[in-house]
Amino acid sequence: MEKEKIGVTDRIKMKGLKNMGLIEISQDTKTGEFVLVMARGIEKKGLIFNVPKEMWRVRCKKEEVPGVVRDFVAQIS
Repeated sequence: MEKEKIGVTDRIKMKGLKNMGLIEISQDTKTGEFVLVMARGIEKKGLIFNVPKEMWRVRCKKEEVPGVVRDFVAQIS
């Protein structure tokens, strides 16, 4: 595994990658639950917009987040 910190410009310059899905992880400030918004089937629309075919929202505890992400990645690969 290779991990490197990048900036917005670096992300924009990434070309030739197949967009498999998106994962957004947030936390509900009232309940403390983690809210994951996951999308797959990403299609490029225009120059900027990525539009998903399917999206899900998962509410879970912090300890459950790795398992949810692992299951999602297994589904899209």
